[in-house]
Amino acid sequence: RAEVQPPVDATTSAGDGHEDAKEEIKASLSLPDIPTSADLNDLELAITSVVGTDPTEEETKLHKRASSVLKLTQENEKLRAELKAMTERLEAAERRKAELRERASRNREQHILEQPSS
Repeated sequence: RAEVQPPVDATTSAGDGHEDAKEEIKASLSLPDIPTSADLNDLELAITSVVGTDPTEEETKLHKRASSVLKLTQENEKLRAELKAMTERLEAAERRKAELRERASRNREQHILEQPSS
């Protein structure tokens, strides 16, 4: 893979300009937003479209990290949805239990009132 070399400023020596240009390119590249799509190919396309070349080792690591973050975000959303569903079921069960206790209490009171007095 060929690395694109930036033009060297005529006022600097070739060695100094080359190193400064590399630092300038690294500083000038902004990171793309992490795509919300689960398709990892979209992320690869996003990286290559911003950079315009094949991803470097650093960009590949960034791609892997972004992929991991995306997977963890999706897993987190899934777990939150499961927790919400379980909480709703638990609250419904607690309401049902309270209703049954109330009904049993009324039945006991009614049974006591219906007993013949001695």
